Amino acid sequence: MTTASFSGSRPVDNDWHSVTNRVAGIFGANASGKTNILDALDFVRRALRESFHWSEFRRYPFLLDEDSGNRPSTYEVDFLSQGVRYSYGFEAGDSGVESEWLYSYPEGRKRMLFERGAEVGGIHFGRHLKGDNRRIFKVVEPSNLFLSVAAHWKHPELARIHRHLTRRFEYVPFSEQQQAWRIRSIRKWIEDDSVRLKAQSLLKFADLGILRISAESNEIPEGRLESIRQVYAAMKSVIGSLTADDTDEASMEDFIAEQQREIGFWHSTGDGGEYRLDISRESAGTVSWLSLALPALRTIESGGVFAVDEIDASLHPKLVAAMIELFKSPEYNKSGAQLIFASHDTSLMGHLSGGVLDREDVWFTEKDRDGATDLYPLTDFSVKSDHNIERRYLSGRYGSVPQISWSEFQQALQVEA
Repeated sequence: MTTASFSGSRPVDNDWHSVTNRVAGIFGANASGKTNILDALDFVRRALRESFHWSEFRRYPFLLDEDSGNRPSTYEVDFLSQGVRYSYGFEAGDSGVESEWLYSYPEGRKRMLFERGAEVGGIHFGRHLKGDNRRIFKVVEPSNLFLSVAAHWKHPELARIHRHLTRRFEYVPFSEQQQAWRIRSIRKWIEDDSVRLKAQSLLKFADLGILRISAESNEIPEGRLESIRQVYAAMKSVIGSLTADDTDEASMEDFIAEQQREIGFWHSTGDGGEYRLDISRESAGTVSWLSLALPALRTIESGGVFAVDEIDASLHPKLVAAMIELFKSPEYNKSGAQLIFASHDTSLMGHLSGGVLDREDVWFTEKDRDGATDLYPLTDFSVKSDHNIERRYLSGRYGSVPQISWSEFQQALQVEA
């Protein structure tokens, strides 16, 4: 997310706002790897949050060549915490974590906090990392990340780094299951009066014909409680968090409480009246807008990274452009929050959108002959102020567009050329 002109380990005046971009939009053909890039970022977060109790380290090697499965998978992130740059990463193979490292750059020079390897002893600590480092590492297994275990044991410095990486990154994937997740999230958020007022303003801004939102709580008949418990247990079994016969009572009660919540969307009618729709009957566009805009505002208020796959799904291009502009506005985005998204909506690059994306904001994905994804920025190309980026992209000037074979299409339709 640094600007193309930035080089070095830190800015001369330590002004990171001036050398980092607020937005990165990733464009490319279907199956070019856009989602995999965002999934990889989210995997780092999930591994940090959960691996302290993993009995086997989960990894997802590249599947389109035989050698990749035999080599370790490597992840590394550079980030800022309290104005200091850090670099954290790990490598994992079939036997578990093979290496792990954390460096800081408080004065511009790399400072080792810890380096973990496969040799006897397993880990080296820098003199600036205070705490019960050795004692904590004694309980670390190959299936665990040291940073995950250290946070679980409340290591003062490493727990802070862990919180930064796990709580200041939010990912909204695109899948059929996300619709149910979005409805559950909105039901929970809108119980807060201040959030409900923000939601109403967002809906009016989007011109969705909704006057107001109401939050109600209804009792569930006793006869339905057992079926709800069974549904909850089945859901947890499917996602692997719990088994069907090992349910978490507190979480189940939260789930039951969610079923009691009802969110009403009040629409204006032609005769000047109001008509209420339950959230489950609202349009996909309304749910998508709220479920993206509300956490986006939360990220902007607190700082961090908001990642969205297929940001244009169910949303009008003007709403997508408005969200992008919100992150790019120094007036509203004072925390330096960043938006990373994947999209097929090339109009975001064009003049018709008002030039919402600058050349610094555009990235492309393209697959090579082996099926591996290459991620590269628009700044790799010579772009002049009068260039129509959208038209040049669609014409193939920057690569990353599907190579369509009409002969294959005709053959599929059994049409003679």
